[in-house]
Amino acid sequence: MEQRRWDIDERFTGVSDATAMLPAVHRLEEMMRGDGWVTEDPEAHLLPHLRRAPGWEVLGERLLDDGFYEVRARPDERLEGIDVQRAVIRLLSVVAEPSFLVRQAAGNVYDCVTGVMPGDPPGMFKSHGHLIRVIVTE
Repeated sequence: MEQRRWDIDERFTGVSDATAMLPAVHRLEEMMRGDGWVTEDPEAHLLPHLRRAPGWEVLGERLLDDGFYEVRARPDERLEGIDVQRAVIRLLSVVAEPSFLVRQAAGNVYDCVTGVMPGDPPGMFKSHGHLIRVIVTE
């Protein structure tokens, strides 16, 4: 089994654990469990921003029963040479809120949760969130 964590890793271990972020992660988890936390009408709130994101063409979208807003998108030539994972994060950043987590769920599928928790700046909106799944197509 490979010990390296990336191509030039020579230490094979990090400098710390990540428990410092656990309070925020647990708080986000608590908000995500709230009935009705995922907002309605993502095609009105998210789609216009995703369509304007440079380097991407939105090919289709639909709201799934589990709350995910599934978006099929294709990178255009402006993204040639850019790592797809980083390009997807750039795409999703146009709808990012104070809490933002992106996970590559499969080869060309990226899942994202983003939202506002109580006390987040600017403090004018009630806690809410979005689940977004980006499927990258060629």
